[in-house]
Amino acid sequence: MRVLYHRMNFINKTHLSPAKNFLLDLIFPRYCLGCGQEMAAKQSSQVCDICFNKIILNYGPQRQKNAILTELLAAGRYEDPILRAMILAFKYQSVESLKKPLAALMINFLKKEGLTDKFSGFVIAPVPLTWRRQLNRGFNQSELLANEIGIFLKCPVVDLLKRTKFNAPQAEIPDWKLRKENISGVFALNIESINIPFSDDRWKMGQLQNIQKVILVDDVSTSGATLEEAASILKKAGVKDIYGLVIAKG
Repeated sequence: MRVLYHRMNFINKTHLSPAKNFLLDLIFPRYCLGCGQEMAAKQSSQVCDICFNKIILNYGPQRQKNAILTELLAAGRYEDPILRAMILAFKYQSVESLKKPLAALMINFLKKEGLTDKFSGFVIAPVPLTWRRQLNRGFNQSELLANEIGIFLKCPVVDLLKRTKFNAPQAEIPDWKLRKENISGVFALNIESINIPFSDDRWKMGQLQNIQKVILVDDVSTSGATLEEAASILKKAGVKDIYGLVIAKG
């Protein structure tokens, strides 16, 4: 595939004025990640409307190898070339503006499946990154998506989990068993970020006060090992219903 995005990674179009964006479009033309056509100056995303509308949404929950998640919900398929190009640019080229169209796909999936009312009263929790990866990337892509989903569903976004150790990227490990071993023990409850009154003793007993329903948000689920590990921590803390919501299933 030809080089479709010509701006330097640290230039984030969404944070600039219209005049500066216009000048950037003249110097660094933007091309659609799908068809390669030059984007109009008024289009803030990196995917044209025609290509965006070609992305096929999944139907229903995805099959999973574990029983920890109540359901795994994936908006699309990672094999979709347009969707995959969007995810890769968002995740590895730090194209932050793609959070809007990618979150829109997830929202469109929830609407299509009639799930918008189902998640009333849920807390949305992004899957955390290590500080190294977040510093290198400039943001946690799961957190950006979670914030967009939270606005739509009118649900609070809370960092329920934190990373406790650095592990190899899951994408580099093809075997499901090795993925599970690689992700084991990397998450813990993020006590500092949860503004709910409780005593330390309650935490030692593994009780999350008033949080019984959680949507875990991540970008891609391949083997499901990451979401499974994250969900296991919440289950031990007493959360009853845990749904996984991702852009795509690999």
